[in-house]
Amino acid sequence: MTDMRPKPDVTEAMGSKSTEIKDIEEIAQQAHLGADVFEHFTGNFQAKQQINIALLLELLQSIDTECQRENLDRQDWIKLVSLRKFVRFKPV
Repeated sequence: MTDMRPKPDVTEAMGSKSTEIKDIEEIAQQAHLGADVFEHFTGNFQAKQQINIALLLELLQSIDTECQRENLDRQDWIKLVSLRKFVRFKPV
């Protein structure tokens, strides 16, 4: 007995998978370039801007000491300290 059911269109299925992979690769490329890709995973966009600052070596050493004490990397520690500063003094 011959199966008369229509066979799925393989090229159509592969095309959607290819598009999905392309989208994932685009997101990865954006993340690599420093873009905020948070929205792609949560639907909640938070605008961010990457900055570059020059700090005195003595200040960096102090920051590194605090980072070791709190088991954080520099970037996370700087974000945490900045957040604490602005949340504490935020106008009500």
